[in-house]
Amino acid sequence: MKNFFRLFVRPKQAAESIATAQPAPMPTQEVLVYKATATRRLPNLAQLRYLPRMTTRMERLLFSLMMALFLLSIIVFSIRAYYRFTEMVPTPGGSYTEGLVGAPQYINPLLSSLSDVDADLARLIFPSIFHYNDQQQLESDVITNYVVSDDGLTYTFFLRSDVQWNDGERLDADDVLFTISAIQDPLTKSPLRSSLKDVAAEKVDDYSFTLKLKQAYAPFLSSLTFGILPEHVWYNIPLQNIRLTALNLQPVGAGPYQFQSLTKDQAGNVKSIELVRNDDYYGKKPYINELHFIFYPDIATATTALENKNIEGLAFLPQSSRTEVEKKIGHLQFHSLRIPQYTAVFFNEKQSAVLQNDTVRAALATATDRDSIIRDVLGGEGAPVYTPILPGYSGYNADVEKYAFDLEKSKQLLQDGGWVYPENAESSNAAGQGDFIPREKDGTKLEFTLSTVDLPEYQQTVTMLKNNWQAIGVKVNVTTVAPEEMQTQVIKKRSYDALLFGQIIGTDPDPYPFWHSSQQEHPGLALSIFLDRDINQLLEDARKTTSADERAAKYVDFQNKLAADIPAIFLYNPLYTYAVNEKMQGLSAEQYINIPSDRFSQIAHWYVKTNRQRKK
Repeated sequence: MKNFFRLFVRPKQAAESIATAQPAPMPTQEVLVYKATATRRLPNLAQLRYLPRMTTRMERLLFSLMMALFLLSIIVFSIRAYYRFTEMVPTPGGSYTEGLVGAPQYINPLLSSLSDVDADLARLIFPSIFHYNDQQQLESDVITNYVVSDDGLTYTFFLRSDVQWNDGERLDADDVLFTISAIQDPLTKSPLRSSLKDVAAEKVDDYSFTLKLKQAYAPFLSSLTFGILPEHVWYNIPLQNIRLTALNLQPVGAGPYQFQSLTKDQAGNVKSIELVRNDDYYGKKPYINELHFIFYPDIATATTALENKNIEGLAFLPQSSRTEVEKKIGHLQFHSLRIPQYTAVFFNEKQSAVLQNDTVRAALATATDRDSIIRDVLGGEGAPVYTPILPGYSGYNADVEKYAFDLEKSKQLLQDGGWVYPENAESSNAAGQGDFIPREKDGTKLEFTLSTVDLPEYQQTVTMLKNNWQAIGVKVNVTTVAPEEMQTQVIKKRSYDALLFGQIIGTDPDPYPFWHSSQQEHPGLALSIFLDRDINQLLEDARKTTSADERAAKYVDFQNKLAADIPAIFLYNPLYTYAVNEKMQGLSAEQYINIPSDRFSQIAHWYVKTNRQRKK
């Protein structure tokens, strides 16, 4: 070891010492060392290869250990530097599979608002004039700018010139005007017609157009979030046949994703649809290459598919199912999205004579326990509501009549109104002997049918309502309908006495589409079938004024009148729970959505694949 260190510290002297200390002739390697270091202070590579012959085993072991520690420190430093000066970033690629309850029928902006499934797919495929971001703010989509005239009646819009349809054609003003005209035509029976029927659309040039109103309407821009159709694809299809074309299931769009394929079962039901990224998209291109949507008949089947990992996300997970799903699946993230929606019981006074009675409706409202429904059905994930205008929105009336839960008061209302039990009915009901016997008045039984969609949340709510109302002497017959049949079999025909259902009202509180009597027939959105001319007038006047204060005052009066008439019982404002596999990144932690399909408003930021790059 002594010779080893001398070789490194004073190579020339060390070589001489070694040479003079040996009685025999100088070994060849030592002569080489001497010659090599005659003019150098440090050994070169030729010297280093002789070190093993000049060191002991222990010295070699120590040297190896020091070198290993040196190399390890370099590796650790390099790794730390790598992570310090680089960052993980999304990279294109991958796929995502989501389950939806129901099946697509019309992936067509003219009709898609009637179905959440259709609206979800249309949101991804079609461009629009405006769309809502994840904070419920209105943003431009295919327009670069717009100008409003001083009188608030004329809007001029300027289109982007780089929007391309999936078949290569350019989107221009003709496409927008064609779409608006189709919405306005009664033959289309579009649910959007009421918001655009009095709008005059005119082309200025290929990339600009005007929309003229008969009367100023402050929230007009919020009605321009519908998807735009390509005129050259739809032009030759008669509007009365619009529901028959294959384009409703194989759409041509210009959104961030485009239609790729679909599968059907032997009965012709659509089982799945595949979308692929639109590489010609004019906006921020998504990271995810493919979106797969699989359709299920009910929430139970969809939840099972989620548990079995057949899907990676579920569009809507009822609160009643969340606890069980969390126990079985540990790789999910749950997003509770805030949505402008209320769930209510809507009365069809035209079909049910019993529900035409003011006392009966008041008694039902007083016998409704909202707090228990929110606690037991929603797991506390909701808030009670008493009007169709939600808290925080312009015109919300916090002082409206709320009909607090009081079974005894409800019973007294019916008793005073002449609704009494037949002889021995109460004792028979209390003993549970035979069928429930309701109250009667003038030979008319206090009985009606409550219809709802076949989903756990609604089924449990119906059960609680039935129990409360039966406790005051009302017989409630329950009918549940599959989600995919609710629109066509029940709502379209207004075939119900009472309907438990949810309505999404949008970011602007305008109640006209949901409560004006002109909207009570298909494709209108009004579900309570009744007539009150004062309510009609208030809603019409609120649409005409440009004064926000005057409009809000009209809505306060509208809510007071609605509470007095009780054409519906408002129950709760739920949260929209969206379950997604933890591999999915880029989703907003807190998001406000206008309708369920707006959960895709930030789809361009979703990703499943990542890579590292140097920090900027």
